[in-house]
Amino acid sequence: MLEQCERKKRRILTPFFSPDQISICEQILGKQVYYKIDGGYDGAERCRIAILPYEEDADMKITCLKATYSSQFATLSHRDLLGALLNLGLERETLGDLLVKDNAIYIFVDSEIENYIVCNLTKIKRCSVHFQPYYEKIEYTQNIIYKNLIVSSLRLDVLVSALVNVSRKKAQDFIRAGYVKVNHIVLDESSYLCNNNSVISIRGHGRFHFKEVIKRTKKDHLVIETGKYQ
Repeated sequence: MLEQCERKKRRILTPFFSPDQISICEQILGKQVYYKIDGGYDGAERCRIAILPYEEDADMKITCLKATYSSQFATLSHRDLLGALLNLGLERETLGDLLVKDNAIYIFVDSEIENYIVCNLTKIKRCSVHFQPYYEKIEYTQNIIYKNLIVSSLRLDVLVSALVNVSRKKAQDFIRAGYVKVNHIVLDESSYLCNNNSVISIRGHGRFHFKEVIKRTKKDHLVIETGKYQ
């Protein structure tokens, strides 16, 4: 994509990338190339990158679609929304962040597929939905429920075991299988030592925030504050 931009002297727009992919792209692009990163709202995780031949404002071709639903029929989650979109035959890279907040759904999508979604995504689980373009500013704060845990160390397998209440061997199996990410990067070393303020994702179990070590116990164990993203 960078070579195309330089050769043809025109803007190149990427699909939506995950945070770890964006980090790789920033390393490749460096400081000598003009580019813009945007996910449709402040704080977005999944974003598109516009690679630019010269400094300019770039249309990122991102549309926010909004729908409301009645929670008396079902409680919708990010997983429900993503499943419904993928069942339409859409590729994940055409979709940005998916937000569920106060009986409302916000999805950030490639503008080329907005009409397809509006026409075809009319039901999620038992909830009828009708999506429309939404142009107001989105302010979204991720809901995280925190609690304290006691662990013997900050090894990745120890933290995974404590976070999802499985044996340490099972946690090691998760890590070896590539089911665990730390700060959006897949790690396969059980002995990896996690730092404060790390985000740990465990496939099938959700995403967690290891905030900090609070104190040591008399038995030299660690009391840590962790939260689960809702």
